[in-house]
Amino acid sequence: MAGIKEIAKRTGLSLATVSRVFNDSALVSPKTRQKVLKAAEELEYRHNITAAALRSGKSKIIGVIVPEVNNYFFSGIINGIEGIVSKSDYNIIIAQSHESQEKENEALNSFLKLNVDGVLLSVSKQTTDFSLIEKILKSKTPIVFFDRIPGLDSINSVTLNDYMGGFMATEHLLASNCKNLLHIAGNPKVSIFKDRQRGFSNAILKSGRKDITSHIMELTEDVEKDMKILKKLFKVNPNVDGIFAYGDETGLHVLNLLKDLNVNIPEKIKLIGFGNANFSNLTQPKISTIDQECSKMGELAAELLLENLNDKNITPETKILSPRLIQRESTQVGKP
Repeated sequence: MAGIKEIAKRTGLSLATVSRVFNDSALVSPKTRQKVLKAAEELEYRHNITAAALRSGKSKIIGVIVPEVNNYFFSGIINGIEGIVSKSDYNIIIAQSHESQEKENEALNSFLKLNVDGVLLSVSKQTTDFSLIEKILKSKTPIVFFDRIPGLDSINSVTLNDYMGGFMATEHLLASNCKNLLHIAGNPKVSIFKDRQRGFSNAILKSGRKDITSHIMELTEDVEKDMKILKKLFKVNPNVDGIFAYGDETGLHVLNLLKDLNVNIPEKIKLIGFGNANFSNLTQPKISTIDQECSKMGELAAELLLENLNDKNITPETKILSPRLIQRESTQVGKP
């Protein structure tokens, strides 16, 4: 296979000039760059990115870690990231933590071995030890956290106002004539789920209404077990008329359970989820939800990382997206 010596010979340029072209140097004129790239194509030359990275100290690679790629929310974030990064001279590699701190650390260590220039990370549900992350931050490798963030100071992050989302969802149920509310909550050790639960409680408190009763059920993450517990809860408390599920997937399981129990939605119970997953608009009835702006979150996270890659001395920044209420049939106002 041809090398840069053959390209230099064909173009009549020096090895240094040819090398500058493949290293994206600003010192090369557009005419010279085009001349080199044309010769490279004719000679079927393939630029060795790894070798170039070793010489320059830059891999032009961004590492992305998400809990689950097949999760509608994180796939939307990845789409947002790709849309921004594809316009730059960087490439991305994606890893999954599968909600495991061990796998998250394995991915981070792999990224370090690959000499990635920066990292985009949503921490797993199990992550409680941030020592590796702190080590990477001290090494000056830029990290931007999205959605789930570690409890560390001076970090770059893009999140949703989950408290506001929980508050809005609950306020919507109250406005839909619900008086006996149930919040099916996520793992309280995860900050975003804790914030949604806090929003639920505070919305009821702020309403000042004395006729409202509320319950909170924390899931075990075993769907079959959780639905059995929920089924028993409905028997003990048949007056539940409004449910706020911490996520749309959970909302879908609740919807199916209520159908099995011959409970009409929204006539008997009104249901709202969280996330605005694609399937939430395809169910019968369609599920009301809180939009998380996942694609926008990915775009902002990628933009923030690229800014840090261009200037590693800029002040860490926190960006918080506002949630949006999507009202659909499952909370149709006016139903008794």
